[in-house]
Amino acid sequence: MAADERDRILAELAHRARRDFQLRIDIFDREQSKRTAAIPAEQKKKLNLTEEHYRRHREFMATQRSVERDRLEQGIEFFGTFSSDVLAAFDDDLQHDGLFSQAHGISQHDGDPSFYKSWRGGTARFLSEFKYRHSGERYIRDFLTFRPSSSAVIHDAWTALGLQEPRGLCEVAAAQYSKRAINDFLLIAQALQSVMYNYQMQFVTSKGYAQGDEIAYRTKHLKHLTPKFAKYLLTRSPSDEVLARDLEKWPDDKFGLTLEGVTGQEFLTFLGRYRETSTTKA
Repeated sequence: MAADERDRILAELAHRARRDFQLRIDIFDREQSKRTAAIPAEQKKKLNLTEEHYRRHREFMATQRSVERDRLEQGIEFFGTFSSDVLAAFDDDLQHDGLFSQAHGISQHDGDPSFYKSWRGGTARFLSEFKYRHSGERYIRDFLTFRPSSSAVIHDAWTALGLQEPRGLCEVAAAQYSKRAINDFLLIAQALQSVMYNYQMQFVTSKGYAQGDEIAYRTKHLKHLTPKFAKYLLTRSPSDEVLARDLEKWPDDKFGLTLEGVTGQEFLTFLGRYRETSTTKA
């Protein structure tokens, strides 16, 4: 990639993120102003919503936004350290609203009021949180190579294989196994997690946002991927049918796994769905 093309990608990304950041502030302030204006004077007095209260609130928000703006600039600077091939792949996906962009709530239209979506994370948030949530550029490389249905499985795989930045799944595939082997490994991990998640969902009684908290509590002790299980999958490469059969007869703590509600048929059902949508062939 030529230097001017790299500069273009980074400049457009930074400009889009800053516009997105400011747009969200403007919309938040406008909506909050409407809500405040709608509160009757008597109710404001009862709740002690004085001018001093609003002044302190404005000061707090200004301080908070200053911190958030600094984090965004740090995120922009961090992206500038990425290799040209990763930046090019990232930009190509973004320009086409590809799988990576969709999975991470970003769009080439972020910052444009005509395309604003309150539920989407946006480029500003993505850049601000990227280093904390995803490590470094290996995450983009691994995601775009293997295109998992769940981005969390990449982090699970790094942990199971003991990988540290900058080494990721692409490097392991090239040096020790193959793209197909790593892809199968990820699909199996996703399928196991989905089976257990689906099983636990039948017991959830909470509604709304609390439902997410309850399912997280119910599944936090489950282990669908461990170093020993990862080694078994990558060195033995069992067929789907053999693995489905073994999952039913293994003791619950085989390979350090903690499996609940896993049947061979359910596992094959979810695995089949993931294989149908997988694009990694070799």
